[in-house]
Amino acid sequence: MYELCKGHQKPVLYEDIVVAAFKRYPEEFQLRGYPEYPDSSDIHKPLYQMKRKGLVRSANKAFELTPRGLEVARQVCFSESVNKERLTKVEEAEKNRILASAAYRLFKEGRQNSILDTDFFEYLGVTVRTGKGDFLGRLNNVECAIEAFVDKQRDADSADLQELHKFLLDKFKTEIEERQ
Repeated sequence: MYELCKGHQKPVLYEDIVVAAFKRYPEEFQLRGYPEYPDSSDIHKPLYQMKRKGLVRSANKAFELTPRGLEVARQVCFSESVNKERLTKVEEAEKNRILASAAYRLFKEGRQNSILDTDFFEYLGVTVRTGKGDFLGRLNNVECAIEAFVDKQRDADSADLQELHKFLLDKFKTEIEERQ
């Protein structure tokens, strides 16, 4: 996908992904018993697993790498050039977005009980109407970002964000479970 979108956030048709995978790895992506044809079922499941992890989003049989998906793909393709000690641009943007959220402000003010479900959705960067796959993908992206803050920065903000995240997961456990 990274090669097909040339490293940019650009939708790629499902069929193009299937054909590209087959051309690159024909032994792995051939239809059983018909080695001259691609097998799309070997692509379908991993794409939707990537969606749940927040690496891709989809609409109308087209898939697009998310900012985090592009970052992960770049790391896979160019692993030698990644600085694992600093926050990436995506991680930094996620941190700034969370620090500006109402949930974070209320948490820092000691008003955790005032945090509403709308604040939780804003914290995740979703709305109440966000679909199940996209919701779970955003939750995963936020969790990965929190881990990165703690691992790479080890500062007071990182500890606060980790505590806030644990608090929100507990408080909104039912909302999360309804989407799993």
